[in-house]
Amino acid sequence: MATRQVICFIAVCDLCGNTENSQDYTPHGPTEQAVIDIVTEKWGDPTCGWTQTPDGRLACNVTEDAAHQTAHEEAGKTISACAMTVTFS
Repeated sequence: MATRQVICFIAVCDLCGNTENSQDYTPHGPTEQAVIDIVTEKWGDPTCGWTQTPDGRLACNVTEDAAHQTAHEEAGKTISACAMTVTFS
């Protein structure tokens, strides 16, 4: 069986260190920008619901604390307890 080492970038929440989305999948991509685009809905799964703040931090779709809620709200998003619901204002 042939194998090779593959290097990729993963998204890491700057607020809590989470690396998984709501489907227990670790978003990854070939470049830093690609994985940011994937988790912030530019392409990829729109239910991921991550936010990139104006100062460049990534906030995952956790809804249980004020820091995450604030980061999303400042970016114009509201994420409900069901991560499948993402609303842009």
